[in-house]
Amino acid sequence: MENLLYVCGFLLMMVTFSSQCDSCDCNISGGVGVHVAALTCKSGFVKWYNPTGALRIVVSQTKTPFATTCFVVDTSDVRIKISQEVAPSANSKSPTDRSRHVMNDHNLRTVYTGKGRSQEICLTTDTDIVLFIEPEMGSLLGTQIVSFQYDISERKPLDQTDFMEECRPCSEEELLTAYCASDFVVVGRMQDVHHFNEKTHIDVAVSQIIRQTGSHFSRMRRDANELQGTITAPRKCGVAKGNGVFLLTGRERLGELRMGCAPYLEEWEQIVSEAERTGRMQCTRD
Repeated sequence: MENLLYVCGFLLMMVTFSSQCDSCDCNISGGVGVHVAALTCKSGFVKWYNPTGALRIVVSQTKTPFATTCFVVDTSDVRIKISQEVAPSANSKSPTDRSRHVMNDHNLRTVYTGKGRSQEICLTTDTDIVLFIEPEMGSLLGTQIVSFQYDISERKPLDQTDFMEECRPCSEEELLTAYCASDFVVVGRMQDVHHFNEKTHIDVAVSQIIRQTGSHFSRMRRDANELQGTITAPRKCGVAKGNGVFLLTGRERLGELRMGCAPYLEEWEQIVSEAERTGRMQCTRD
């Protein structure tokens, strides 16, 4: 079967890219057989147009052990199956079974089947992650697209992980860093809070956008004074609707806005004023 190789980084070239680059953007279309996309950055996406055959995605992990790769897949009218390539256990195979893997020394384990937008799927390993995406059925009308978006983060071993670490309040220095370095920084208030599986969705009304990537906040009515948007947080953090005005910060991840530091605006103004007075501010305040 024909193999089509794509190395996705800043350019589509058959070269090796640093695993520390920011984003891999890869578009694949046409051809039959197995398409191979080698992703070497911390985050990015692959768009597969009019999928036929199979797509083999190799996600190169960071050099730090126990890296976690999380991804979502979004399809149009295509039902797909995603399988993870895993090495067979030598102890669990009989000699006869092991001989069957001489030409293919890996097994496939199904991790997702469906169409539309999937839930976030996370895999933790100290080796590269290899996935196979195969279309099972789809509409014959229009353009079919499979969009695969991923993000790699470092994760400590389970016995060294504080599961509530990401829920604690930010220190003053973390607030200053979040203001200067976050993907989005807005002023707003909570409108509602919804819990879905492992996530909390926070609907917010934004009165001021200091910074954002993309266009996640939009005006619902032409005469509205505020913009509307949704920010997510881990459900384990127990976020509840709070009154008042907040400085909301965070990052864009897998097509969603993830909550970072979120102090009350009054508290933030006191912190930033003192930081400017003492020279601790890391950027210019907008």
